[in-house]
Amino acid sequence: MPPPVAPVPPVVAPVAPVVPNVAPVAPEMRKSQDRDDRTGTSRGAPKKWSRGERVPEEYRDNRYSAPDWQQRNLPPPQRGYRWMCYERGNCVMVSISSGVVRRTMWADDRESNWRRRYSRSYTYNDDGFYRDCRERSDPAGILVGGIIGGLLGRAADNNRNGGTFAGIIIGGTIGAALTSRMDCDDRGYAYHAYYDALNDERPGRNYSWRNPGNNHRGVFRVTRYSYDADGFRCAAYSHTAYLDRRRVVNGRACRQPDGAWAFLN
Repeated sequence: MPPPVAPVPPVVAPVAPVVPNVAPVAPEMRKSQDRDDRTGTSRGAPKKWSRGERVPEEYRDNRYSAPDWQQRNLPPPQRGYRWMCYERGNCVMVSISSGVVRRTMWADDRESNWRRRYSRSYTYNDDGFYRDCRERSDPAGILVGGIIGGLLGRAADNNRNGGTFAGIIIGGTIGAALTSRMDCDDRGYAYHAYYDALNDERPGRNYSWRNPGNNHRGVFRVTRYSYDADGFRCAAYSHTAYLDRRRVVNGRACRQPDGAWAFLN
């Protein structure tokens, strides 16, 4: 018998790989996407425009308009301009008619500008009342009311959409001058006057406080408001306290990027 013949395997034509129908990404688009990643903005979020650039119309509608610029700790817009604010508290002042950028207030830049001008940012841990009195009774409700800068603002995540929390922070040399010979209860009642005067925007008006426990009292007044060169809101103030004797302190407070008024000098 002839030897058996091995079967020949069938010939199968190679199958071409399936290529998804995706258009190639142009180098310019890749650069734009990379730039968005580096600046921390999400896909579709606005880029960091500079002075003189034009903000596209889709980023100039009422969704981004910020008529509450004071609450956002921004300087007043110039005539013919308005503030537009986006995620993370990034804001630009643009021409109402053309959309050309006049001024930018990017959150990261404001933090660095504050530290450059005022050395550091202050937290409630820098506040004399919080350090000295938080374990004692709080008859004036300062801690519960969140008047010490940032206590309730950070807990409620007020800064998520760029809003600020207008607390107060008093520390350092000026804190010692303001609170000299004032016990914790005195300071608690006085803080309400400081807080109301700084945030009511009514310069020249007197804001009084009194501790019913010992009849210590005082009057706090903002004499004028101004903006520094970096656009931070500042207030010159005067505080007259009647304790063992009449004491007068004059100084200046400014609103740092998180919105809290920091007593600086």
